[in-house]
Amino acid sequence: MDPNTAAAWRDLYIGLVAAGASLTGLTFVAIALDPHQIERTPLLRLRAANAVWCFVSMMLIGLAVLTPRPFAAVAAAAVGVGGLAGAVLLSFRTIRQRVFQQPHPGATVFRAVGNIFGFVLAGAGGLSLIDVEQGWVFATLALASVIMLSSGIFASWLLVLQIGVPSTEKSKMARGSPQGGDSGAEQRVSLPVTARRDQP
Repeated sequence: MDPNTAAAWRDLYIGLVAAGASLTGLTFVAIALDPHQIERTPLLRLRAANAVWCFVSMMLIGLAVLTPRPFAAVAAAAVGVGGLAGAVLLSFRTIRQRVFQQPHPGATVFRAVGNIFGFVLAGAGGLSLIDVEQGWVFATLALASVIMLSSGIFASWLLVLQIGVPSTEKSKMARGSPQGGDSGAEQRVSLPVTARRDQP
């Protein structure tokens, strides 16, 4: 099979679209576990947005490749513009937060550069797909999808872990707090004390 044709990459991109759609749905399920906590916590909002953004972008890349001509040119242009715009926004946010020493929760420079690189590849591949159908274009878009898939999975995993932390900490604090221990002791001690008072 000729790697310079879209048909040779069809199965790969069908799998990427299916994975992106499934993971997007699962991310919304994770967000629905405690939406108020995510709304109140900047770190959780960042991770939720990062995961959804990566999964949706990966899905759109696959749809652009699978769309037949001449509509594929429009989809490819949208992916190209969206990828470059995403890279510019991520770069601006990272530089602003690092230069002005603003809080950058949950995102290191390495991860930020990886996300920017993925969107740059998506933008370059999308714009190239408008007029060119060659193996290197499909490989570039596939690499961008894999980078976004990895980043989205990592962000959603951290999101799920962080959502469960407050309830766990609350339960541990309730078990180990002095008030909780005193109340439990009073309930256990009250029965023997009552029995002693009733004794002749």
